[in-house]
Amino acid sequence: MPDNHTGYRISVVDQDPLRARKETRELLNALAEVDSTARLDLPEAGSLAGVGDKGGPSAETVGLLLNAGSFVAALVQVWLARVPQRTIVVKRPDGATLHVTGREAREDDTLIERFLADDDGDGTKAG
Repeated sequence: MPDNHTGYRISVVDQDPLRARKETRELLNALAEVDSTARLDLPEAGSLAGVGDKGGPSAETVGLLLNAGSFVAALVQVWLARVPQRTIVVKRPDGATLHVTGREAREDDTLIERFLADDDGDGTKAG
């Protein structure tokens, strides 16, 4: 999977790639109004990224690329909190990643926003 985008990447983790795509499209629809640059991030044809990792293929298969802002982060947090069994991976341009579940999103309603705001380039504050 090419990793040369300039924005943030959010991946929906699911062992069912079709469900992951459906949920990613739902999240994209929710974000489209506040971030017109948000788009689906699908693998290149023939890519084997994540193959063999439990849950890996879907985490690497479907995601969103976006320009994050506090309102975008809040929308992602709200969307994730509605689905407590869902896990997403948020990746900053500096390579730092945050794995967060819907349950964690409910417990800490600013977790994603703080992670995105903490983009200082050294990747040391990732969760």
